[in-house]
This record gives sequence, structure tokens and C-alpha cells, in this order.
Amino acid sequence: MALLDRDAGLVVTAAPGTASTALREALLRRPGVVEVPPADAVRTAGVDAKHGTVTELVAVGLLPADHGLRVVTTTRNPFDFYVAEHERTRTRWVHELRDPDSWVHVTPGVVDGIVDAVTLDFDDWLVRAVGEDRPRRVNPGHVDEADVVLRMEHLETDLRELCGLDLAVPATNVTDRGRAYWQAYSVAGRRLVEEAHAADLARFDYRF
Repeated sequence: MALLDRDAGLVVTAAPGTASTALREALLRRPGVVEVPPADAVRTAGVDAKHGTVTELVAVGLLPADHGLRVVTTTRNPFDFYVAEHERTRTRWVHELRDPDSWVHVTPGVVDGIVDAVTLDFDDWLVRAVGEDRPRRVNPGHVDEADVVLRMEHLETDLRELCGLDLAVPATNVTDRGRAYWQAYSVAGRRLVEEAHAADLARFDYRF
């Protein structure tokens, strides 16, 4: 899914775990903004129902290759992202295992990821989540194709300064957790993320 705002000349994709739901709700309040595919459309093969990229939408014919729009997406401080991902997998996605028709059973690697999050402490889970394929980035498919990347922590400011849109973006779908993200990290875990995400930490001015 993506949002087309032709008045602003933008196509906005929903990168998982980066306040994309809040951004979607804010943008849909603008006149003329439409979803591609429509929210009530049947899922199209090859495109994630909520988090599809522009590349995927073009590949299945839902968006023309010459759409002429700036591609916009969102990112998040990697240190915070991993803590939130571990927590929501353990406390939200785990309940999807009971539903045989859930997306977790048809999306490659998700069930194994849920088992890892439930059975491993954060440090051990983080090693698997970051993996050995480095450098890393949060939601590379979305960010690599984007002309504009908004930081989740500064959505309203970045929307105004980078896209020319003055929008209120209230927090939505916030992961419930009892402590600040940095309290979850060991020294080794912090160094792992610093090394794997060095380029984006510098690009987006993120700190631990």
C-alpha cells in the first residue's frame, strides 16, 4: 500500500515499525489523497497489503513506472527500532500464532522470528536480528527507493521542511513498554548496532 498525494507531488510508502500508521492517518485527512491499492481491495500477489514499496506496486501494474512523483518513506533510530521490534513480536505478533489464517503463517521467516523473540533474551535475539549481512539499514526496500526519508522522531518537522506539508501527526499504534530503549542494551549490543548501522546513524543524525 502507498498513498498518492498528487497535489503535493508525492507517493508515500508505509515502512514497518516507523510510525507509518500515524503518517497514513494524517495524510488521509488531506483532500485528494488516495490509497494504492484501495484499502478494501483484494490483496495483490507480490505486494504486502500494508507495507508494499513503490517498486512492488510498479511491478504488478498498480502504479505506472513514469508516475512522476517523489517517493517518500519513513525511518527510525535503529537502537529504538530493535527494542520495539523485539517487544511487539513477543507481546503482539505471538498471539497471531493461534490463527491458522494469519499473515504470520504465510510470510517467510515470521514464525521463526516470533519463536526467537519469545525464547531469547534481547542480546541474543539482537545478534540474530542484525545478522552477518552488513552494513544494515531499517527497511532497506523502502529507504533505498525513496527520494525523501522522514525520521519517525521528527515527522512533523521533516514533513514541513522536506515535503512542504504542515500536518499534525498524533502518535498511533505505539508499542507499550516499561523502560527507555537504551536500558535494554549491553555494551556489546550497542557496538553491534553502531557498526551495522553506521551509515544511517550518520545520515539521519541518530545517537544512542
